Amino acid sequence: MVEALGLSITEVIFAVVNFLILVGVLAKFLYKPFLTMLENRQQSIKDAFDNAEAVNRRADEKMANYEKRIANAEKEAREIIKNAKIKADTQAQDIIENAKAEVAEMKLKADRDIEREKERAVADMKEQIAMLAMMAAEKILEKDIEIEGQEFIIDDIIEQAGASKWQN
Repeated sequence: MVEALGLSITEVIFAVVNFLILVGVLAKFLYKPFLTMLENRQQSIKDAFDNAEAVNRRADEKMANYEKRIANAEKEAREIIKNAKIKADTQAQDIIENAKAEVAEMKLKADRDIEREKERAVADMKEQIAMLAMMAAEKILEKDIEIEGQEFIIDDIIEQAGASKWQN
């Protein structure tokens, strides 16, 4: 049957043996290195995936750490603002209290000054009234009163005027 196709058995056996030798040579020199190359490639891809997963894990950890730090910074900022407001309110209260104390002190000083001025005015008024009274008395008596007598009369008039509480 092989001879009917125009081939001889020896040629077919020779072709089959050559083919098997070729397959053996290719398997030894090309297939094994090709498999080794495929395994190496597969391993490098697996290593790349593992490395990518590790990098992703580290990135996620860093991201979580940064988010935590940001949250802490925001909390710290809120605390600083809260403390600043409290401090400002305290300072405002201190300023208001100091101003009130100064106003009260100024009012007290003004009251004392007014009282002193009032006493001085009353004393001046008494002195002027005493002088007017003396002048009137001299005119009435038409005589000069001695200096010693004047002092006695003035003191007596001032005492009487002081006892009657001068009207303001």
